[in-house]
Amino acid sequence: MDQTTLDKNYDSDFCGSIPLHLVNLIQPHGMLLVLDKERLHIVQASENTRQVVGLAAEDVLGQPLSQYLPADQYSDLTARLSGQSSQDKIPYSLSFLAGRKQVPLTALIHLEQAYVLIELEANATAAEETFKGFYQRIKHITSLLKQAGSIADIASIAATEIKKLTGFDRVLVYQFDPQWNGMVLAQAREEDMEDYLHLRFPASDVPKQARDLYFRNPYRLIPDRTYTPVRLLPIINPITQRFTNLSDCNLRSVAAVHLEYLQNLGITASMSLPLIIGNNLWGLISCHHKTALYPSYEVRSALELLSDIVAAQLAAKERERTILIRAGLQGVQAKLMEQLYTTQNFADGLLMGTTNLLELLSLNGAAVVFEGGTWAIGDTPNAQEMRELLSWLRRNKTTQLFSTANLPKLFVQSKEYKDVASGLIALPINAEQGEYILGFRGEVLQTVNWGGNPNQAIELEPDGKTYHPRNSFATYQETVKYTSLPWLAEELEVAETLRSAVLSKIVRDKA
Repeated sequence: MDQTTLDKNYDSDFCGSIPLHLVNLIQPHGMLLVLDKERLHIVQASENTRQVVGLAAEDVLGQPLSQYLPADQYSDLTARLSGQSSQDKIPYSLSFLAGRKQVPLTALIHLEQAYVLIELEANATAAEETFKGFYQRIKHITSLLKQAGSIADIASIAATEIKKLTGFDRVLVYQFDPQWNGMVLAQAREEDMEDYLHLRFPASDVPKQARDLYFRNPYRLIPDRTYTPVRLLPIINPITQRFTNLSDCNLRSVAAVHLEYLQNLGITASMSLPLIIGNNLWGLISCHHKTALYPSYEVRSALELLSDIVAAQLAAKERERTILIRAGLQGVQAKLMEQLYTTQNFADGLLMGTTNLLELLSLNGAAVVFEGGTWAIGDTPNAQEMRELLSWLRRNKTTQLFSTANLPKLFVQSKEYKDVASGLIALPINAEQGEYILGFRGEVLQTVNWGGNPNQAIELEPDGKTYHPRNSFATYQETVKYTSLPWLAEELEVAETLRSAVLSKIVRDKA
């Protein structure tokens, strides 16, 4: 067991610097064509076109796309292209003409600034039959999600139902914390799969550039981590004279370190879907399979829709929680405001009435320092410690509301009184004169269970360039020290309102 502070940064700059969008390789479960925008001629093709449609990549290069599509499909495609924005990612069913054969494919078209990308995958499913089945199942899952009583219930239903829908061996739903570590909220798994429920995974497992790509891709699929990557031909895009940017491509190949990570997890296939709330990446749905698994395009489309539905239900539950917290705080705030305006000394109104600041902000102690006087209630630092803390706040020009749940990390001297003030909220009255309203929260020791040692998430080789992911995901415990309970956004809002009221009272009393 190790000891740490909870806000330690595991979001590796090293991992985050890999240019994933310029991999210039694709996975072999589909083929990729790059077209010029004016004539829709093929300027690049993946080298596996023969395996997918029976034509060599060299043979299709330079040819017009119209040569390979029935006239009505080509007309429909060009009409849609003219009305498509770069953000639209709508799949089409196409028949690719390869000599005397017609190969049924699902196409996903990406309209880029200088060219057009077309991803093509085999399509052998009876669409009408699957639509009805998927529609009924999604309606059923949606009704279950709407009945969920909590965020944990939503996550549990999502994991269970997605596992049933897809057949993956394990489905995890996890949420990112402020430092981008992932906490597993729910899982559904086969009995022989590792249990990751309630474990944390360090931010380096999903580095920044990978997180950013989730805003451009509705899912990330790796049907078989043992695949041989497929190159584009020619290697350099003739239009841009650079590698083709594959950020938008679902077929985009995967960094070798991630494939090694999957191997260490003991899985062969994976699929992950983002949970996006308010344009922020809230978490992920992560699906694992012990052997190769290639979900149909219809299954993936259903999951894409489901991830949006799950995110919407999570957002609604978070709004509900916020409303309840605010209602509770506003009740206490109203009583405190009444005391504030009916008491001659505002410090007495905040600290000495039947309702006080401790109740409003869930504090262990509080102090008001104003015009040479100090008023205190509950557990607070002593007089000398308070002077040093105020001096530190002044030096750091804390003129706006300030809060931290890790004061000893920022102000080392406060380790001496961590039991009193591991958490601090400071409401400036006159920061230049060292006048503040201060709230304190004591240390709360926490045990965090990680999926493997987060300090060994990345293992560099002696050359300092080659690196590997950790090879053990055994539960690793850390004791979190020098940390208080976190400050809720709603608590910070009510504290700012209170500060404004105090400043107004001071001005009014001096008038």
